Amino acid sequence: MLETDTPGDRVARLERRLKRERRAREEAEWLLEAKSLELYNANNHLTVLANDLEMRVLDRTHELEVSRQQALFLAERDPLTTLANRVSFTRDLEAAIREARVQSGMVQLLFVDLDRFKEINDNYGHAVGDAVLLEVAARLRAICREREVPGRLGGDEFGVICVTPAHSERARQIAADVMEVMSRPIDCGRLQLIVSCSVGFASFPRNAVDSPTLQRFADFALYHSKSAGRSTWTEFDDTMAGELQSRQGLEAELRTAVAAGEIEPWYQPIISTKSNEIVGVEALARWQHAERGLILPGLFIPLAEESSLIVELGRAMIDRCCREMHPFIRDGHLDYVSINLSPRHLRSSSVVEHIAATLAHHHFPPSALQLEITESLLLIDFEQAQECLSRFRALGIRIALDDFGTGYSSLSYIRRLPLDVIKIDRSFARDISADQQAEAVVKAIVQLAQALELRVIAEGVETESQALRLTSCGCFVQQGYLFGRPMPLNEITRYLEARANPTPFAQNISAS
Repeated sequence: MLETDTPGDRVARLERRLKRERRAREEAEWLLEAKSLELYNANNHLTVLANDLEMRVLDRTHELEVSRQQALFLAERDPLTTLANRVSFTRDLEAAIREARVQSGMVQLLFVDLDRFKEINDNYGHAVGDAVLLEVAARLRAICREREVPGRLGGDEFGVICVTPAHSERARQIAADVMEVMSRPIDCGRLQLIVSCSVGFASFPRNAVDSPTLQRFADFALYHSKSAGRSTWTEFDDTMAGELQSRQGLEAELRTAVAAGEIEPWYQPIISTKSNEIVGVEALARWQHAERGLILPGLFIPLAEESSLIVELGRAMIDRCCREMHPFIRDGHLDYVSINLSPRHLRSSSVVEHIAATLAHHHFPPSALQLEITESLLLIDFEQAQECLSRFRALGIRIALDDFGTGYSSLSYIRRLPLDVIKIDRSFARDISADQQAEAVVKAIVQLAQALELRVIAEGVETESQALRLTSCGCFVQQGYLFGRPMPLNEITRYLEARANPTPFAQNISAS
């Protein structure tokens, strides 16, 4: 029989149970309080993190907006001068013309081009060139009024859009102001430079009815300013409109003539005055037009340059010269044929390969081809030109610098370019009989060429006196009307046959 609990035992058990429950409740409350504190601290930490993240998002959003605004600014502004760039300038011009149509107003467009800016970069460095561009931009801003937009269109070319009432002559005032402010020296630290400029302008609707035409007319007026000797301004007029229309018609005909092979090479002899023998010929392009007759290169070559036809024309000329002159080279009647190369050819990535393929096709020896470049070559990317000419030299092709003594020549360029020949500008031959300074310059050029191991050719020789003077200066290779004018293939063939056994030049003159 089990012993029954006494009331005291039951009370003791109940007290122990209550004590355990109280302890468990206290532990639960403590644990709940600890968890609550932990959650509170975690919530505070999350709040701090959220606030920090929000600030970072706000900062990054601001940075992105600033970057977007900068990108928009750079997309519309020239990075150096902060003037409107070409894209923005063109859009503003189109908007101005739309507004002028509605309000019967006028839009006047001016193009401003710095004269011989290339010389500043070459002589003083690009830092000085940039300082000049910045000052030009500042002076344009100072000239422009409200609703007049200055822009830098690239390189040393600037523009101004001028929105005015009908019949305004504001563009003339801007052009005169530009000429006046540019007559003041530009402070470039230790240098004080005067940079002249040329200006051309046209108006809507007086001259043109849309933006592309207005730009073309203003550019043509600028071309007239430069042709007139620079440092002046020109307003587009009806006379220029007729001239431009004629040029455009001739350009279309030129494109057809180039494609049809109607531009042919004429050959001018190059003579050694030591032996009076023909050592080479220079190929000069001639266009026998069906209606206009013979068109000289001074008229159509600039058109070909402007329209990029010069590359296609040059390729056709080289191909034809190699084909026509190969028999004379092969039979020993000529040492070489000289062909002019446009700066545009040197911008072509395939020009070297194309000429090499042409030589191979005609079995024409590379050493019998001389490529003539002009000093305008120095106005393009010099490093690119140097690399291209070096590749020609690696093939064995001769390189001649034409019209030496004028323009942008410098000893630095001559030393760095892979040249074989210097062709002295015709102005020295013209003046050498009566001008001792011209003779002194020719002697200096000959000495320079000898020091650099270059050959010399004098151009433009028209009289025996000039030829003898040049010979006495050490220039033994000459070309000019004295020895023969440029001739078509049939005439140069007869000329070469007639001179099969020449009398030495000096004896020939004394005998006469």
